[in-house]
Amino acid sequence: MHVIGDVTDKNVIMVDDMIDTAGSITKGAEVLRELGAGDIYVCCTHPVFSPPATERLEKSCIKEVLTTNTIPFNPEVQGECSKVRVMSVASLLGEAIVRIHENLSVSILFHS
Repeated sequence: MHVIGDVTDKNVIMVDDMIDTAGSITKGAEVLRELGAGDIYVCCTHPVFSPPATERLEKSCIKEVLTTNTIPFNPEVQGECSKVRVMSVASLLGEAIVRIHENLSVSILFHS
């Protein structure tokens, strides 16, 4: 695994499209910590979280995992993890449907 740039004493945000078993993301976080990174945050779109993902995340040096509800996160099935925070995409998808129906721009939703 290669890290480009100096992460010493810097907080890091790791971004991934999906986390399945959390092996790669937790190993990447370990490398960053070994290189002197401060707090390590993770963002992902799809929380598959197959076992042992939540156990790995809970034991890892990752401070927080921010994800969406594109795949339901069920702690009873996938395991408890105090580091996971789920954000809803319902309003974004709802607005996109309305805009498509009314023949309006959808790309405007992704511009600041």
